[in-house]
Amino acid sequence: MKQIVLLLIGLVVGAMGAVIVANALRARDAYARGAMDVMQHHYGSLREDLRAKRCDARKTTLALTQLRALSNEIEPAVYPDSTPESAFREFGSRLRDALDAGIAAAPADCAALAPVAEKIGKVCEECHQQYR
Repeated sequence: MKQIVLLLIGLVVGAMGAVIVANALRARDAYARGAMDVMQHHYGSLREDLRAKRCDARKTTLALTQLRALSNEIEPAVYPDSTPESAFREFGSRLRDALDAGIAAAPADCAALAPVAEKIGKVCEECHQQYR
C-alpha cells in the first residue's frame, strides 16, 4: 500500500512538473506566434475578399498597411535576443517589398488585388517552408 501511495504521489508531481515545463516552453514563443496569427488574420481577410469578389479599396489598403506594420515585428519576435540570420532577414525584406508595392498600387478592385495577394502569399509560404 505504501508503495502505491508513493507511486501516485510521484505521478502527480511528475505531471505537475510536465505541465509547468510545457507552459514555460509555450510562453517563450507566444509573441512570435501572436504576431504571425495577427498577420495570418489580415492576409486571410484579403484572400476571403478575393474569393467572395468583394474587394474594397479602403479595406484592402487598411489590411495591407496593417500587414506592413506587423512585418516590422517579425525579426524581433522570432529572434528577440539575437540578430536574425541573413536568409531570414531576406525573407522579411521581400515581404516588406511586396507589401510596399501593394500599398503603392492601391488595388481598388479584385483584379488588381489578386497579384498582390499572390506575391505576399508566395513570400510567406517560402519562408514558412524553410523556417517552420
